[in-house]
Amino acid sequence: MAKSRQAPVDYVAPMDVLRDQDTASRRATLSRILKTFRRRAGLRSIEAARAMGKGLRTYQRWESGYYGLQLEEIHRFAEIVHADPWGIVFAVEFGSVDFALATAQNNAASLMLVALRRFHRKTPEAIRVLDPRSLSLTFTRGFDLLAKRAEEYEADLEQWMFDEGLSAAEPDDADD
Repeated sequence: MAKSRQAPVDYVAPMDVLRDQDTASRRATLSRILKTFRRRAGLRSIEAARAMGKGLRTYQRWESGYYGLQLEEIHRFAEIVHADPWGIVFAVEFGSVDFALATAQNNAASLMLVALRRFHRKTPEAIRVLDPRSLSLTFTRGFDLLAKRAEEYEADLEQWMFDEGLSAAEPDDADD
C-alpha cells in the first residue's frame, strides 16, 4: 500500500478567487477593454495596428481577445493609448472594463505592484513568513484607507467648488 502524502499542517490551499470566469468571458472582457481604449484614443484599427507593428488582421484578432492576455502586447498597447497596463490585466481578471478605465489616469494597479516590489526588495523574507490571514487583513485595511481618502478627496473637491469665495461675484469697489 502506497503511503499517502499529506500537506504540512500550516499549508493553506491557494485561493483562486480571480478565476471565477471562463476563458471566453475573460477574452470578451479583454476585447471590450481594448476597443474602448482604442476608440478613446481616437484611433482606427489600422492606426492602432501600425502603432503596435502588427498587420491589420493580426491586430483585429488580438483586439477581439483571440490570443488572450499577452503581457508584452498589453504593455505596448497601454503606452499607445495612455492606459495602466496592469489595470488592463487586473480588469480582465475582475471582468470589469470600468476598473481598466478607472486606473488609466492614476496608474493605480501599476503603483500597487511597484509598492509590492519595493516591499519585497526591502524585506525579501517577509512575504514568505506572513500568513494569508495577515496579508488579507493588511491589504483590506490598506484598501479601506484608500476608500476613506477617496471620500475625503471628493468632499474636499465639492467644498472647494462651492466655496463662497469662488462662487460669489467680485465685490464692488464703492470707494473709487
